[in-house]
Amino acid sequence: MIAIAWKGTVILMGMFAAAWLLRNRSASLRHAMWTAGFGALLLLPASLALSPSWVPAAPVPDSGITRLIVTPSPRKAPAAPLPWLGILYGAGLVLAAARFAIGTARTAWIRRHAAVAPEWSREFAVHVVTTPDAPVPLAWGVLRPTIVLPAAAGGWPEPRLRTVLLHERMHLERRDLLTHAIAQAACCLYWFHPLAWVALGRLREERERACDDAVLATGVSAPDYAAHLMDVVRAVAGRRGSWADAPAMADSSNLERRVRALLDRGRDRRPLTRAAAAGITAAAILMLAPMAALKLYAQAGAGTISGTVMDPSGGVIPGSRVTVRSLGQPHFQVSATSDPAGAYRFKSLPPGEYAVEIAAPGFALMKATAVLVAGAAARVDGRLEVGAVTENLTVTGSRNTAIPKAAGTPQRIKVGGMVQPMRLISKIDPEYPADLQQAGVEGTVIIRAIVSKIGTVLRPQVVNTVDPRLAKLAMDAVSNWSYQPSLLNGEPVESLTTISVDFRLGQ
Repeated sequence: MIAIAWKGTVILMGMFAAAWLLRNRSASLRHAMWTAGFGALLLLPASLALSPSWVPAAPVPDSGITRLIVTPSPRKAPAAPLPWLGILYGAGLVLAAARFAIGTARTAWIRRHAAVAPEWSREFAVHVVTTPDAPVPLAWGVLRPTIVLPAAAGGWPEPRLRTVLLHERMHLERRDLLTHAIAQAACCLYWFHPLAWVALGRLREERERACDDAVLATGVSAPDYAAHLMDVVRAVAGRRGSWADAPAMADSSNLERRVRALLDRGRDRRPLTRAAAAGITAAAILMLAPMAALKLYAQAGAGTISGTVMDPSGGVIPGSRVTVRSLGQPHFQVSATSDPAGAYRFKSLPPGEYAVEIAAPGFALMKATAVLVAGAAARVDGRLEVGAVTENLTVTGSRNTAIPKAAGTPQRIKVGGMVQPMRLISKIDPEYPADLQQAGVEGTVIIRAIVSKIGTVLRPQVVNTVDPRLAKLAMDAVSNWSYQPSLLNGEPVESLTTISVDFRLGQ
């Protein structure tokens, strides 16, 4: 609803700016502009839901990486408050709609209880009725256009009566009842916005002026029309409080300006052309499309995640790289590095769940998820583990020889930064017994072990399915290997290693 409010404000301000630019153009053109603006306001909520979103750049962290190892400290979720904002908006919408609905129902009732005036209906080619309940002359009906006259209209002079009927018929020909309904519906949605109600008043004013111009185009002189207008307003004075809601000639709210406009010989009175209507419609669409697609992050309720990235010894790790990806709406991804103190800080992050990956030379890649609570400041510290080293060894044999032959070249993952990787300094190649070679037994043994701080192999374990005899041969050999241990900040540390021993028969 906040997005609709501020985007509606932009559209309304555009409508007022366009009205100022068109101030020297015809009233019919300005009325079409106000109608198109109200149509854009009415379509804005639906277009926000249906249009693809263009989201500006996601919030950028002050610095560095975010190792989201833990989520903010668990706390009891507060009871969900009543949606007072939604309740208030709904109440206002209902009241505004009720006001318009009462006027519509009252006008429809007046129309149903009116008597037909056949002579006027034939002369003006429109359904004309009279009733003492009509406060002023009215134009009514979209599917069945009708002019409703007060019963006293029968005693008016013929020139005045003809002028009134011409004016109300212009309302029907211009489809002013439909544009009136569009503006009312938009005001119901934006009942809280004062500019919407001011714009409604401007639309009504331009509507009456456009009908005045249309009547003058039929040959009625401007001074005579102004005199008839003032006579009608005086004749129905004090009868406007019947809740009827329809376009009416005798609108005294802007009578002085209407009379001045009627007597202004230099005023543009041209009717709305199809080309002008198409241009106004295109302009409204061009305004609505980017406004509907634009979606900004709401700063209200945004949270902060901060912390420090460290190695197993407690030393900070500057220059670590992290990628943070939102798992909910809106979708976005940001990357950064930690500062020289190993610290990071992400500000203005929308609440939600995040997937995070962090990498630093010499350390194992870490993945985690975190949940950010709206408005919370979470402290999330990370501790990276030293990266593992992989050794590959191939033992080759032949079905036609009992002399085992073994060869192998260790391959290591390249590690840098403040970590010095372990190095194999002594190894015993496993034997490949002749009976296994003759029996055609071959395969790869994968062993995972820990290299201790003094370089010995601890807790070796076969992690794949392989012939038990080959597994035992590989385990016996690897258990006697010797390493120069990994150094973290100059101190030996235990490290994980994976060793592959490949027993293969030659041709």
